Amino acid sequence: MPPPAFMMQFDPAPYDHFVYIVWADGQNIQHLSVFKTDSAGVPQLPAIQTLNAGSLSQFNMRPAGQFAYMLQVTSSNNQYYAKIRLFNVVAPGGKLKEYPQLQGVYGPAPFWPALLYGFSPDGSKLYDTSTVATGSVYRERLINRRNGTLGADSQLISLNSNEDVAIGAVIAVQHQNSDPNQAYLDIFPNTPNPKRTIHCTMAMLPYCATATNIQLDRTGKFLFLTDPATQAVHVTSINISKRKIVDTGHSMPMTSQTPGFAFNQNGSIVYAMQTDGNVHFFHFDASTGALTEGGTPLPIAQGTGICPAHYQ
Repeated sequence: MPPPAFMMQFDPAPYDHFVYIVWADGQNIQHLSVFKTDSAGVPQLPAIQTLNAGSLSQFNMRPAGQFAYMLQVTSSNNQYYAKIRLFNVVAPGGKLKEYPQLQGVYGPAPFWPALLYGFSPDGSKLYDTSTVATGSVYRERLINRRNGTLGADSQLISLNSNEDVAIGAVIAVQHQNSDPNQAYLDIFPNTPNPKRTIHCTMAMLPYCATATNIQLDRTGKFLFLTDPATQAVHVTSINISKRKIVDTGHSMPMTSQTPGFAFNQNGSIVYAMQTDGNVHFFHFDASTGALTEGGTPLPIAQGTGICPAHYQ
């Protein structure tokens, strides 16, 4: 990716033998590149495949690694249209081949009519979301394990329009408000039209009222909350039986981007792009929530869009 190219998104493949990167060149034309990684998990130049991505965005690879989905958004006469495109991963080389049929068409709408939102923990469903007159609706679609095609949309949860949402083993919803005393964070089971199990206000945990960039770990037992004042990322514990969210006391320093960190495939390592221009590695203990930095941070050369990966 020659300068002044810049990275828009990266995704390690399961077991991290390949890295998929969406990037834009100096003319702001988007591309999707596939890189092999070496035995240490570091991507190798040159790319083994580069596709012109055009208006494609939101690369989502199914956890098992056979299929990837991307969103294509176009506009016409002040109306927006969205299409979900399916790509098969050609084994064992990691290259992508597009499936001939579209997997969803949304719109027209005066704003983006749909967004992709990731997968269920077992990889059996793809989530998508749309803005509606009353707020936002989050839906789930069954994935055909044989060819990756998607089933019909089915509503998962309907919300107002000002929340920060994380969907995994549970659903976490942070209701933001300029008055912290009016803000709160709710936990729901990951079932269609769920009933709330935890209601966390500032009285229970201050971060429930002020946090941004909420993310769940793979188990759904821990919630990562970014403190706007310090930008430190705090690890909190979700205690369903006691209906509480508790600060574990573990955290990592501020990141240089939002969200700025990502889990490896089994959730044992957190990659964090930090303000020193390096990617730092944190080992994550899914039983205690502890984060322990280890390994030599890797520099990210400006304009390259390279991200490390980790072999299982």
